[in-house]
Amino acid sequence: MKVFSSLAGRLVSSLILVTVAVGLVAAGTGSITLHREINEAMDNSMQEAARRLLPLVIDDMFGREASQSPRRLGEAVSDDEGGRLIFQVRDAGGRVLMHSHDAPAEPLTAELAQGFSEAAGWRIYTEPAVSGTILIQVAELDSRRNEETLEAATGFLIPMVILIPLSALVAWLTLTRFLRPIATLRGEISARHGDNLAPIRTEDLPSELAAIAKSVNSLMRRLHMALDAEKEFTANAAHELRTPIAGALAQTERLIAETSDEAARKRPRQIKAALSDLAGLSEKLMQLARADAGVAIAGKPADLAAVAALVVADFEQHGQNRGRLRLETSDKGKALAAIDTDALAIILRNLIENALRHGAEGGEVVIRITDDARLSVINQGPVASAPGGLVKRFERGGTRAEGSGLGLAIVTKILQQIDATLVLTSPASGRRDGFEATIRFPPRSVSPA
Repeated sequence: MKVFSSLAGRLVSSLILVTVAVGLVAAGTGSITLHREINEAMDNSMQEAARRLLPLVIDDMFGREASQSPRRLGEAVSDDEGGRLIFQVRDAGGRVLMHSHDAPAEPLTAELAQGFSEAAGWRIYTEPAVSGTILIQVAELDSRRNEETLEAATGFLIPMVILIPLSALVAWLTLTRFLRPIATLRGEISARHGDNLAPIRTEDLPSELAAIAKSVNSLMRRLHMALDAEKEFTANAAHELRTPIAGALAQTERLIAETSDEAARKRPRQIKAALSDLAGLSEKLMQLARADAGVAIAGKPADLAAVAALVVADFEQHGQNRGRLRLETSDKGKALAAIDTDALAIILRNLIENALRHGAEGGEVVIRITDDARLSVINQGPVASAPGGLVKRFERGGTRAEGSGLGLAIVTKILQQIDATLVLTSPASGRRDGFEATIRFPPRSVSPA
């Protein structure tokens, strides 16, 4: 159950079990002690009743004529005893001379000895008088004593039964309150990621949790240093590679131009294709370094349609892309988004490049911008399986087209900085094929028409 999966639930459950176990043991030992004390009190009451009755019985017997049959009194021993005690007056031979109203006419015991005895479910006290010629026996049912003990034990257990759930509730509320810093620390740790490695405040945390927070802060400092080193290496490597790659491409193109034999041009052309791919990867690494550096934060909103038009025009300068791109914008007004213009251009270039490269050969690519600042890039082509997994770095779907596997990772990294989301669907909306990438900017980025 969910309750027992939490630390508070386990602690409360353990406390309840321990409390119940201790309570049962205490109730058992207490009941034994209570039963003994009740028996002692009742025995004292029987002795007192016998000694109070003796003078009255002696006066009554010696003031009356002797009778062969036992006399039966019409009332109980005393009002104080509430009718729970009975008595018999017997002579030295054991004959019953007198008994109370509800006492049996037959002797309670076969033997007459001073003190307490048990017989036929009765607790009996025998007290001799007049040199042992007259004896009075006061008796009480054992069941009555057990009933008194049960009532006393019940009175002891009922509060326990009531207090156990109440104590559980109080323990739950208390533990929830004192464990609240754990939830706070968990939330602070959950909020940390590659773009947020700020140290966790330890001033308001208990000493036990503060030690954990300090360890997490130390780990994040090391992680921050490692990420900075990675970003710096990526940026420097990509930057340093651009110049030699460009020089190698120029030399390769010159070699192709100076070679007249078509067969001899095959190898330089292969070198040129490899260098072009390397140049593209270098450009992606530069974009990734800028994305890691937080390039998306902007001082003023960007016009989605204007930036998209510039990017589309740049793509159409290449002959193989001419006529394949179609930009659809809203007529209601400008669609604005709180994102840096350069970052938006990087996003559009990657999405359009993926759509052209992995879509159907010669197929149309639609760039759609709605009045609620939603941007979509849609292409034609086969349906992609599990498109959500393509946002990982160097992750490529089942396609034969060349690529670095960094485009969607760069887009996702930039969008995370402005709390925007990238939704990938295949087939595209309203179609049976194709691939659609939709960017949903946060509501605050929407501008009125």
